[in-house]
Order: sequence, then structure tokens, then C-alpha cells
Amino acid sequence: MDAAGTLLASASDDKTVRLWSLPDLAPRGVLRIPIGPEAEGEIYAVALSPDGSRAFLAGFTGFAWDRSFAVYLFDVRTRRMLARLTGLPAPVQHLAVSRDGARLAAALSGRGGVRVWNAQTGQQLFAADNLGGPVRMVAYGADGRLAASSADGRVRVWDANHRLVAERTPVQGARPFGIAYSPDGSLLAIGFEDRLRVEVVGGADLLPRFTPDVTGLTGEGLPAVAWAHDGRGGVQLHAAGYARIPGMTQVRGQGAAAEGAAERRGIRLPAEGERGIAVDAARPAPSEPPPRRYLIRRWLDFGLGPSADIPAAGNAIAHLLALPAGGLAYAASDPGIGLLGPDGRVVRPSDPPGAEFTATGLDLAAAPDGLAVRFRLREGGQLLRFDAARGRLELSDGGEAMVGALPAGARLSVQEWRNTTRPRIGQRVLPLGSGEFSRSAAILPGDQGVLLGTDTHLRLFDAEGRPVAAVVTPAAAWGVVVVGGTAVAALGDGTIRWYDIAPTLAERAALFVHADARRWALWTPEALFDHAPAGGQELVGVHLNNARNATPEFVSFQQAYRALYAPEAVRARVAGDPTVGAMHLQRIGDVRARIGQAPTLAAGTLCAVTPAGCTPLSWTAREVPQDATALRLTLVATDRGLGLGPLDVMVNERIAVRGDLRTGDPVIEVPLDPGENRITTRLYDADRVLFAEGPSLVLRRPGAAQAPAGAGRLILLAIGVDAYADPSLNLRFAVADARSVADSLRGGAAGLFRETRLTLLTDREATRGNILRALAEAAETARPEDTFVLYLAGHGIRTEPDRRFLFLPHEADVSGGMDSLRRTGLDEDTLVAALARIRARDGFLFIDTCHAGQVTIDSLAAIGNETGRYLLAASTSVQEALDSYDDRNGVFAYAVIEALRGRAARDAEGYVSALAVGEYVTRRVPVLAAEKRHRQDAVFRTAQRELRSFHLVRVAP
Repeated sequence: MDAAGTLLASASDDKTVRLWSLPDLAPRGVLRIPIGPEAEGEIYAVALSPDGSRAFLAGFTGFAWDRSFAVYLFDVRTRRMLARLTGLPAPVQHLAVSRDGARLAAALSGRGGVRVWNAQTGQQLFAADNLGGPVRMVAYGADGRLAASSADGRVRVWDANHRLVAERTPVQGARPFGIAYSPDGSLLAIGFEDRLRVEVVGGADLLPRFTPDVTGLTGEGLPAVAWAHDGRGGVQLHAAGYARIPGMTQVRGQGAAAEGAAERRGIRLPAEGERGIAVDAARPAPSEPPPRRYLIRRWLDFGLGPSADIPAAGNAIAHLLALPAGGLAYAASDPGIGLLGPDGRVVRPSDPPGAEFTATGLDLAAAPDGLAVRFRLREGGQLLRFDAARGRLELSDGGEAMVGALPAGARLSVQEWRNTTRPRIGQRVLPLGSGEFSRSAAILPGDQGVLLGTDTHLRLFDAEGRPVAAVVTPAAAWGVVVVGGTAVAALGDGTIRWYDIAPTLAERAALFVHADARRWALWTPEALFDHAPAGGQELVGVHLNNARNATPEFVSFQQAYRALYAPEAVRARVAGDPTVGAMHLQRIGDVRARIGQAPTLAAGTLCAVTPAGCTPLSWTAREVPQDATALRLTLVATDRGLGLGPLDVMVNERIAVRGDLRTGDPVIEVPLDPGENRITTRLYDADRVLFAEGPSLVLRRPGAAQAPAGAGRLILLAIGVDAYADPSLNLRFAVADARSVADSLRGGAAGLFRETRLTLLTDREATRGNILRALAEAAETARPEDTFVLYLAGHGIRTEPDRRFLFLPHEADVSGGMDSLRRTGLDEDTLVAALARIRARDGFLFIDTCHAGQVTIDSLAAIGNETGRYLLAASTSVQEALDSYDDRNGVFAYAVIEALRGRAARDAEGYVSALAVGEYVTRRVPVLAAEKRHRQDAVFRTAQRELRSFHLVRVAP
């Protein structure tokens, strides 16, 4: 954390460091280092300079390239790597920066000891080697004093000149872990990883002062300690780790697994608790919402007063960090970050972002064909079923025909496979790596062998226990199922993955389901992906290393949407057919090479527009003047080989400005919403296959309330074209569909919106010019508190060779082929640019187009991804679309009208949300079409990073 308490950095085994603003814990960016297979790139430690401008990252980092370990230095604002501190003999377990920002200290595992560098130049200032055990933590006092805890049982203190001034074993036979200086530096608190005990000693001499009361705590240790202000002038002592509600048990082994993995890479780590916090494999996983069973004990009056236990996390608590304004932040193995207020209340729980399979992996089950899986995100949570063939996540009643984990067959069984290092078939021990723990097991069909899931691998053995094949997994496999030639595994990184079993173990696809059980992403090893209608494309991406001393390239699936979004290819890959994906990859070319050539976007000038002028701001600003109406900014683009395309500025996740930087660095004016404004920028390459993310910021007005939750207007633009200038294009139900949907929206607006403004353009009125004028009028009219809805009904085609969506207005000219259609049609670039000028906070795009099977789900979904709006579209052929469901409306419009009139889910007050409409229509359209003996689907997509729905209509009870 920086000295001001405005920026927090968190390190994770997922090989990233994430930046968060305080006190709201809003995401501020991600720092990425070069990574490799197995442990390479796992980050165990992070520290910020006092001014928050630089970050130091380390862990199992650099060994794959140098055969030694490294600390990486990053510029926080640009998120680019600045330098490396190399040559370390062991992984770094903890980092600390002195309070004046002059020195950086590192705690090394093994016998690596302590290292200290000049934090400005990188020059090594001090080394303490061979301390008798791995060093757990380092801490700086106010006067430059440095303390270190070690697994050899000792705590040491060096003065500002690096002279050892104190060395002591606080508790005989115990392993000290967490250390923290009191605010004035006179006291040092010591927590122990293997004891429920805290010692408070002198900050300079390490002589005992007192031992806080731990009566009533249950657990294995208190490795995390911190002093924190209570907001009223007092200082409280806190401790946490494995302390939990009585009655819970814990299974160890995760630390030993890390040791074994390290030994296989040629180094030695301590056997127990190397990372300090072991994953609790036996505890019940969180229910909905996750229960907080792990405790923070808080003692009043520097630890001398009475104590209180605060349930704070669902798993072990790894670290406590005092906040300057009072209270503290804590990191938990849920995984997650939480905040404790100055009064000791949890103000932000450490809820995990995805599945937690340590306890629920054994619930995993798969359909006989392997295409559907059943699981729980956490024990006590809802039973879910994901059907990869349909791309659908839904609740399960448990009645489906599914195959679960079978550790015993008719003739073959595996024993001692759960959380041990010696699983066996009969008396034959199945060989694992040094310190590797078995976590799950399944017998192959016909008792032909055994598949084990371990901390680091899936391992296949024949019926005699001989190794057949193995594949490295990105996390522990807590559940495995085998059906036919397919293996499915539930991993500790929150993913479910499909694998080929023969001719060798190889990954087919991976699924990540967000904790909200609505967003998900499904992808292949080649990085083709599918995602949930409610989002998910922002959750996963492609990481590409550059040089070992250069910042890697990373693009989320959202950034590479047009290239990598390929649902049919992904579903085929899950089924074991790679050919569809291979054809897609052949068409789009080498996307990985393109990622390295994508343009970059950097910050230029920035000011806030007020009645008095334009007030200069920095790109790290947190506030704008109360009367600011817009931002005026410039951005600097760099073409790295793919050319420059459109520039988008997003406000609160919707597109607000679409500009063009190819003419230089023009000034861009971005209107601001009331309340908080989350500003992000992105720049496309010339053919719009990828976009690069540019600078971002979160701005508030001092004392301003958040944007109003309702009471805005419904601004509705409905367009339907039956009668075309060219009669060969004529349709029958587009106008009726546009009118009917508009009437349903207007009818449901009463009591929800303060007024409805409807513009209806049909047939001869629906020209390209009139549509654009109507969109421009909506842009002039709309305010942030409003809701904007666009309904397009008519012909749509896909342009070639760029495969873009084109809506055909009344005057569409087909005589000149694609050239005349482009000239007279409404292309998606023009549509997106027009939508960018509409400031309504909430927006929904309905695209009900008839076509000849050319417009695919891919191109329709891409529009929703770019605009940040909800998008619901018909996807059908012209023959099917021409058939009315009830001689009044087409199938798609009929389903939309049903949803708006109350068939979609609604809350107790009768409100129907945008999310409910989308989900209902996608389920209903195939059913209605089947009644007419047609096949038709609907496409529902949203691209919001934080899923937020809004009300569309209110239905009377």
C-alpha cells in the first residue's frame, strides 16, 4: 500500500499483481510479468513505494530464464516493467520498502536469507545469508530499523546501518511468521504459523513485553499480525491466519506440494508452510453468500485490552495490512481481499470471484458424452449444470443422468488417494513427484486404469499402476471424472477443464464460471472462446511473454473479440473435434503475432470542463470539481504495424465517444455522468480485429451522491421496414414487430419512467438519413439518468470480406452489389458511432433482422461487445423470419413481447429487468420456432465488466 492509503496492490498465485483504489477497492489495473509452466511466474510478494509510483514484485520469478530468481520493478501508472533485480538464490517470500522509500528488503526462502537494495538505483546494500531457515517476513521501523522472522525459530533486527543489533527465539520450538512494528516503532508484534500465539516484544531489543490473550481460539496458527488505528486515537492489535470458528478441521499438504514442485526444478524449499498459508481442503466451502468462518482477533489498547473475534473470511487469512485512516486490509485464501473498518466491522468481505472447488470438487459429474457437467461453485450453494453443446449455464435439479467420480470399479480400485502422497492400487504405490499430493481419483471405463488429480498434474496409470501419461495442470485437481475418452477436472483456479485421454492426456477446453453464476467464459488452448449472454469475455485473456526483461503482452477476450469469439468452434473442440477451430484460425491468421503488433495508447493532457474554464487534472486524479460537466483530453497512439482504427472512450462501461487518432492527437471531449465516472479508453487496429486498452481513471465529485437509480425517461427509437424501394426486398412483419414491441415498452413504462419519448420510423420514413437524424436527436435529448432502447426490424446482411453487420434502410440499393449496399446501408461502424453520442446510462439494442443466413452470432455479438450495451438479436434465415408466429408478429418479436408483458422473471414489485428479458427470449425463441417446424435462435450479450442490470418495464400484478 502507498503511504497515503489510496492504492493497494495484491499478489496472487495466478501470476498477477492487481492494483486497487482505496477505500472502495475498485480495480485500477493489473501488473503482468513473464510467466512459464508450473510455478514460474507465481508472485508471492509485492510492495509499493510510499508515493505509489512504483511496484516491486517477486516470488518464483525468473528461474526459467536465469536459473536464479528475480525481483521485477514496475511503473504503476503505465503498468510497464522498468527493471529487474536478479541473481537471487531462492524465491522471494516477502518484500518491504522503508518508510522513506530509499530501501527495498526481501525475505528469501530456503537458505537465501535477507537482501536489501537501494530502491532507486537497484544497487545491493546488504545480504544476510544462511540464517538457518527460510525467512518469512521483513518489516521496516520508522527509524530505518529492519526486522526479519525466520522458520529457524528466530527473529532478527538490524539497525539502519545493517548491523545486527538483536537476535532472539521468542518461543522455543515455534516458527515465527508475521511481524509488524507498532506505529511509533517501540514494539514489534510476532505471529506464529504453527501456534495460536502472539508475542509483543521490544522493537529494538526483542525483549518480551507481553503476550496477548488467545483464549478460545481454535486453529493451527496466527501467522498474520498488524497494528491499526481505531479512528478515535487508539491503537489496536490484530492477528489472524488459521484461527476459525470451533469445530472446523484443516488438511495440510499444500506447502509440501510447493516443496516437491520446487525440488523437481532443482532447488529446495522448506517442507511445511513454505507459502505461509495452506489451503484448507477439508472445510465446507462457502454457501450463498459465503460464510466467514476464519477469524481476526482484535485486542484493544495495543493488545493489552479485551479482545473480540471478527469472522472475516471463508478460508485462511494470509496477511493483514493497516490502513492510514484506520482499520486494515486483509488477504484471504478464499481467494479475496477484505477491509476491516476502524471500529472492527467487516466493511468489505473477501468473497471469492469464482468457484472454490477444494471441498466441492468431488461433487463434479459429467454427462455420458462429456459435453455437460454438473457442479457447485461452493458447498451449500446451488447445484449448476453447464451444457457446452448449447453454451448454457442453468440450475440443476440433480436428476440428470450424470457420471460422478468413481475411485473404485468392478475389479479395480484406488486407495488412499485423498490428500496423500502415497495413493495405491492394492499394495502398489502410484508414483508421484516429490512432495506431490493426490487430491482426486477416477477409474477408467472397463477398469482399464486410473486417473489421478494432484496438486500439479493429471496422471494416468494402467490397471497395474504403471504410469501411462501426465499433463501439467495450472492448479490442484480437486475432482476428476472420466467418461469414454474424455476426462473432466475441477481445478483450484476455479476452472473446469476437459481433456483427451488417448492417445495422450491433452487439454481440450476450459470453463470459468464467475461467482455470480451468470457470467462464464469457455475457451480452447488455441484461445478461441465463447461466453455467457450476461458477459464473461472480460474475465479471461491471452498472455504472451516478450523478453525476460520486458513487459508481456496481454489482451482479454473482450479486446480480441472479433478474432477469437468462435462459439461453434469451441463447442466442437469440447466434443473432441478440433477441425472447426483449425479452420477458424486459418481464416483469421496468426492472432498471437498480431497481439504483439497491436497499437498502444498512452495518456496525454487532461482537464475538467467547468463554467470557469478547463481545470488541469493528472491521470491519477480521484476527483473532479463539483461543477465539472466533461473531460477534455488528448491521447498518444503508437502504431506498431497494424495501423490505427477507431478510438473509443467508455463512461461507466458504455461507449461515450468514438474518435479517430489517425489525424494526429485531437482533443476529445467526454461528457460526465452525475456521481461516479469510470473512464476507460481503447484503440483498435486498422481492421478492428483487436483493441488496446489505454489509460483509465475513476472520478468522483466531492460530496456528490451517486447517479440516481431511476426516475429518468425512456427514450425509444423503433424502426421497421416492410416496403423497400426495391420490391424484391419486401417483408411482411417488420413494421408490426417494431410497433408491437414499442407499444409493450411504452405500456410497461408507467410507474417506472417519468415519461416516454417514442420515435417510430416505418417504411418510407426509415431512410438512412432519417435513422441517423433520429439517433442524433436521441443524443441531444438523452441524459445519464435516462434509458435508451433501439429496435431495428428489417433486412440485415454481412459485408464481405470484412464480415461486418449492415442494416438495410428503405432506399437500400442492391443493383450494384456490395458496393451499392455499403453506400446506401447503415453499417455497424456508423451505428456504433451514433450510439456513442447517446448519454443514457442504460441502453438496450434489439436487432430483429431478416437475412439469408449470412449474419452470424459472431458479428451480432461483436456490436454488443463494442457498445457496452445490452444486445438482443434474432439469428435466423430469411425463410424462417418471414413466417409469422401468430399472423401478426415474427417469432423473435413475439417472444420479446411476452417477456415485456410479464412472462420473463420479475421481482416482487413487478419490475422486469433487461437481464430477465434477454434470458427469457433466448430460451423462448427456439421453442416458438420449433412449433412452426423451424430452427431459430436469439443472441443475447452484454459486455459490462461488472454485471449490472436495470429495469425495462413494470408489470401489474
